[in-house]
Amino acid sequence: MLIYIGEAATVFVGRHGNDMDSFAKKTTLHIAPSLKNSVIILFCKHKRALRGLVVAWTCLFIFGCFPRPLDLQVKDSLNNKPVAGMTIHRHSVTLLSLLATDSNAVKSDPSGDARIWIPPFNTKLTFLEPGFEPASIGIFSSKTTTGMLAEESSSHMVWRFEDLDGKTRRTVPVVPVKYVPITVKVVDQSTGLPIDNAEVLATTFLYLPLPGVEDRWGFPDLQNIRSDTAGRLSVNHASGFRNVITARKPGYQEARQDFVAGNSGSELVLKLRRLETKLILFKAFNAESKQNLEGVVVRLDEQRNGLPPDPNAFAVVSDVAGLTPPVSMPNLMPLVIETYYVGYRRFSMGLDWRSLKDGEVLKIPLQKKGWFE
Repeated sequence: MLIYIGEAATVFVGRHGNDMDSFAKKTTLHIAPSLKNSVIILFCKHKRALRGLVVAWTCLFIFGCFPRPLDLQVKDSLNNKPVAGMTIHRHSVTLLSLLATDSNAVKSDPSGDARIWIPPFNTKLTFLEPGFEPASIGIFSSKTTTGMLAEESSSHMVWRFEDLDGKTRRTVPVVPVKYVPITVKVVDQSTGLPIDNAEVLATTFLYLPLPGVEDRWGFPDLQNIRSDTAGRLSVNHASGFRNVITARKPGYQEARQDFVAGNSGSELVLKLRRLETKLILFKAFNAESKQNLEGVVVRLDEQRNGLPPDPNAFAVVSDVAGLTPPVSMPNLMPLVIETYYVGYRRFSMGLDWRSLKDGEVLKIPLQKKGWFE
C-alpha cells in the first residue's frame, strides 16, 4: 500500500492484511510539488508487485510526468479590463500532434480567469476571440534557459513547464484587432491593362498545428470585393494574422500574395495570366475488367484554402460508354484532375497541358475499394 499526502509520500510495503506496525519496510520519499495536497492510496495483494508500483509511481512523480495546472487571467492590453469568453486551445507539440486531435479548449470566465492543465510535453496554447489578435504561449518541458524566454508583454510568450507551480496566476494581454486599408490594382500580365470586375478575396490564417476552418477559431470575416473599371479596390489588413489576398476572373490564372500593413503606403499590383484552353474528353473504366463505368465524376482538383470554388473549375460525369462531355481544359498551374465514384478508389492525375491535343481522350482506370476501405 502507498499512502501519499502533501509533498512527501510514506511508503509501506507488506502483505495484504498485515497490521501497519508489522509492515516490513517504511520509506519517506519527496514527490513533485505539482500534486501537493492530493491523496493517493494504492492497495496490492502481492509484495513484489507492490514494490514495483511504488517504484513506478515514485519515478513518475520525481520526473514530473503528470500534468500541472496553469491559472491565467486574460486582459485587454489597451484598457487592462478582463476579457471574457476567450477560447484557449491546447496542442501538444509531439510526433502524435501530427494526427488530428481535439484541442481540449477552455474559455475564460467573466473575470477573464481560466485554468488549463498542461501535460509534461512541449505544449502550444493559442488564445483566440473575434475582435482580438491571436496570442500564443509555448510551454517547454525541455531544458530552456531564462534568456530564451520571450518578454511577458509579447503576444507570443515562452514559459517553462518546470516553473508551473499551481499557485501563480499569470496575466496574458491580448490586443484588439486593427484594420489597415490597402489599395490593390488588378492588371493583365501580358498587356498591363486594368482588369475590371475581378473577384478579390482577402483571407486570414494562423500557423497552428491543426487550425481547422471552424468559426470557433475566431478568424476575421472573408473579404470579397470587385475591382472597378480601373482595376482598383481597397481591402483591409487584419493585424495579428497572416493575410492572403487572391484575385480571380474567369479565363485567368488566379494570383495570390501575402500582404502586410506596411504595403498600405503603396499600391499592391496583382497580375493575372490569361488562360488558353484545349477540348479534352475522359473515359472511365474498371482497371481490372476494362468495363466502362457510368456516373464517374471527373473534376478539377483544386486547393481551396477556405475560398469559394475557382471560376475555372469544372466537373463532368461519364455516360454509359464511360465517356464524359468535352472539357475546355485550361492551362492552369498546377493542373490536376480527380475522380469520385461510389465503391471505387479516388483517382488523381497531374496533367502537362502542353502535351495535350485538342479532342484527345484521356483514359481513367479505376480500382474497386477493398472490404476494409
